[in-house]
Amino acid sequence: MEEKRVYNHIDTDDTVLTLHDCIANKIQLENGILSFYFQNGFWITPLHYANNSSNVVRTDFSQVDYQINGKVYIYVFRKNIFRKIIRTEWTLEQLINFINNSNSSLEFLYQYKSQDEQLLKGYLRFDKAPYCYECELEIPACKIEYRWNNLCYDKIW
Repeated sequence: MEEKRVYNHIDTDDTVLTLHDCIANKIQLENGILSFYFQNGFWITPLHYANNSSNVVRTDFSQVDYQINGKVYIYVFRKNIFRKIIRTEWTLEQLINFINNSNSSLEFLYQYKSQDEQLLKGYLRFDKAPYCYECELEIPACKIEYRWNNLCYDKIW
């Protein structure tokens, strides 16, 4: 279990930040909250009140919490020996174990949202060939919180 952290900023407005090209190194599910932890943070735009620059900059260590209200669907895409793409459904437990127990990570590429659901597309990255699998996460979330402390003005987009 991740130690409870105190954050200076808790945002619910995702129009001023993005997870694009950000890497989650740990995932946790506790009390209906699905948390992704980003050692190298996520991106904050110049439109955010705390960003005193004209650049999109990274945060330091950060966390995103999804208050889930249904089943999370995870699809992993892999090539078989005939080079055909096969879609496999993973459980949330499989994803959590894969990231937390195998020196793997989840890189977020695209984020699509509706009123009560997020569709996240990205890559599961790991140290052995083929080095990554494309994946999709459908997260039924009624509340999302982006948590972080400081901006890293030396890490710009």
